[in-house]
Amino acid sequence: MVTNLDKKQIDLIKESLCVYEKALECKALLRQGQLFFANIEDFVDDRGRSCLFRLKEMCHDLFRNSTEASYKEKLFDITVGYTFHGAMKLRENLYLLEYYQPQCEMTLQNNLSEQERKIVNEIGTLVRKARARLKEEFKEVAILADELVRQLKDLILLYKGNYLLPRFLYEYDKTLVKIYGRKGFEEILLTAYEDGRTLLVFKTANSYLESEYFDTARKLFKRVIRTDSSNKAAFFLYLYASANHFYFKNMFTRALAFAKEAEGIKEVDSISDRYRQPLTKLITDLSRETKKKRS
Repeated sequence: MVTNLDKKQIDLIKESLCVYEKALECKALLRQGQLFFANIEDFVDDRGRSCLFRLKEMCHDLFRNSTEASYKEKLFDITVGYTFHGAMKLRENLYLLEYYQPQCEMTLQNNLSEQERKIVNEIGTLVRKARARLKEEFKEVAILADELVRQLKDLILLYKGNYLLPRFLYEYDKTLVKIYGRKGFEEILLTAYEDGRTLLVFKTANSYLESEYFDTARKLFKRVIRTDSSNKAAFFLYLYASANHFYFKNMFTRALAFAKEAEGIKEVDSISDRYRQPLTKLITDLSRETKKKRS
């Protein structure tokens, strides 16, 4: 059963991945001399539109005042907060460079008093210092972003009991492999699930089945069966999902064949037993529909 906490934990992981990817984008733009105030707004801002701002708020909501948060979660909250404040300094310096530097250059072309020229030159000096700090500040933010995804791996394993996690790992496998490498991703699977990828696919399929995505579920159960033909639970659930899939496509005869085959599989496990009663009702409905077609 999905809880509000399950959803919040998965949203936190997704937003963390977004922060890391945006940090890499900003790093590439800085190298090209194309990082401007406008295009850093998706990464960090103070109005709630950026991924880093949203992640900071999520951490506050889940961990900051929680007596139940683990030390790993508290540390993650601190890391995210520190990253946010470092990124805000970077954003502020970009603004100084884009707005005040051209303003200073334009103002110096006017007929200024000695005092006015002195003020403008002082502002110009501060702007030049901001430019010098820019690369160093971003280096610090990039290091923190790397640390953030390292800690995120610990959180993913901490949340291995989260009902939505298998589906997330399955759907985001390419992103996770890109960040942690193939070996790192496999380590996550083997640590979170004893049988690694096979159990991940089974749990993901079951999640889709509960959400009534019958076609996706049956295809994933079929993958499990190909890997482990002795898995009776996966075979039963494949038949059950297939029966429902074809039922909703009005292919009643085919659906009934799958349902009857599923009915013949006895004493599988507690997950499969949950679907016994719905299966009996489905067979009754399908029998009625097939009789209608014949008459």
